[in-house]
Amino acid sequence: MTASSTTFADADTDGRFLSRAQCRALADQIVALTTGGGTTRTGIDSAWRDNLRWARNVITVGGDVRTTNLTIARIIKNAMGRSATNAVTVDALRACIRRAEALVLFGAERPTDYPDPKPPVYAHLHPTLWFDRTVTADDTGRAAAADAMIAPVEAAGMMSAGYFEVAAQGTALFDTDGLARYYPYTTAQCSLTIRDRATRGSGWAGVDWNDVTRIDTAHLAQVALEKCIRSRNPVALEPGRYTAILEPQAVCDLLDVLMGRGLYRVPAEQGMGPFADPKRRGYSKIGQMVVDPRLTLSADPMDLDCGFVPFDANGEAYRPVKWIDAGILRALAYGRDYALRELGEETPLPNSGAFRLSGTGKSATIEEMIANVTRGVLVTRFNNVQVVDDSSMLMNGNTRDGLWLIEHGKITKAIKNFRFTESPLFVMNNVEAIGVPQRVFRPFAPAVVPALMVRDFSFTALVDAV
Repeated sequence: MTASSTTFADADTDGRFLSRAQCRALADQIVALTTGGGTTRTGIDSAWRDNLRWARNVITVGGDVRTTNLTIARIIKNAMGRSATNAVTVDALRACIRRAEALVLFGAERPTDYPDPKPPVYAHLHPTLWFDRTVTADDTGRAAAADAMIAPVEAAGMMSAGYFEVAAQGTALFDTDGLARYYPYTTAQCSLTIRDRATRGSGWAGVDWNDVTRIDTAHLAQVALEKCIRSRNPVALEPGRYTAILEPQAVCDLLDVLMGRGLYRVPAEQGMGPFADPKRRGYSKIGQMVVDPRLTLSADPMDLDCGFVPFDANGEAYRPVKWIDAGILRALAYGRDYALRELGEETPLPNSGAFRLSGTGKSATIEEMIANVTRGVLVTRFNNVQVVDDSSMLMNGNTRDGLWLIEHGKITKAIKNFRFTESPLFVMNNVEAIGVPQRVFRPFAPAVVPALMVRDFSFTALVDAV
């Protein structure tokens, strides 16, 4: 054990969230309150969060929040009912259990030989997600960091708002059939928006890590301030298809919905979603080229820059997976039901939502990409992204916090925000250059992605917003 990190079994909760023993005791208490036999499964997410917020260049809120969220599942005669609560009093637990038992009546029965989760095949995967220095960092240090971020903003005569949080959490799953999972982890996140109201300039920067020392607050403030200054006095540009340089955060914003809705095998084989094979009914596009052959989309709990808790809410183990390898769709997520019925095996392939997008060949910096654009736009990030069509993953949304026109290899002017209508699959099939993957702001599931230069990105309308 080092001063910087702790093994998953040794983490000291310091009373801030529930330890493994406390989660086990709570699960046992819940079992004691049940009636009618069957199996009881208890999921517990316990967290401590210490956050600092500021607005108009003034720190406004400092909060210490502790939460415990429970999900109780009752499995009786092979049917399941599930209910949730954030209260741990005996009366609240009993009420939650009764709701779950009542919902059993509406649950679909499983086969009588349906096996419960077994010790994970990848039980040896213990990603380093706990860092002592994240939870020992007090709010005084974070307040000083916030003040240091605010100072250059004030000096430039602009306004800033931001958020800086550290957290320690434990996720657990226990059932009466012997399933026992527990994993503690730390997280830290910081984001900053800077505005110049007089000239409609706006800049943003943000990132999250498990280790708070990986967050360079001075760099975030510098990036956001530079974007704000450069985005002042934007001009209107005609909508259309442009060569677009998407910064890593913008790439993540596009892929986010694809990760959550597109990478599933059962819908694909039922003819739904972007990876259903239109030529073969009942088949997916697994084995087919779906994006640029230089791109690989993967997830690995042990990824040093993109690791995550190694099991899902059902206790199933995550495993390293390449969803797309060198442009070819290699895997789609599926559950235990599908594994048993279609593959004759007990091991599912769950989707954590975390991802790494990487490329082969020579990588390019954003400056190098700009130098190779005759006419195009540079995008900081996207906002309000929504799916228009699931079958193609066509989405719309708008740009935000900095958009610039590029002419003959140079940024020439700030431009007003666009509405876009585009599919991430179309984008990943029109790649001109790929940057170096880096961690971006995605607190609920980590992501490491590169900047992309793509051709024919569809900007469909102007948006009168900053």
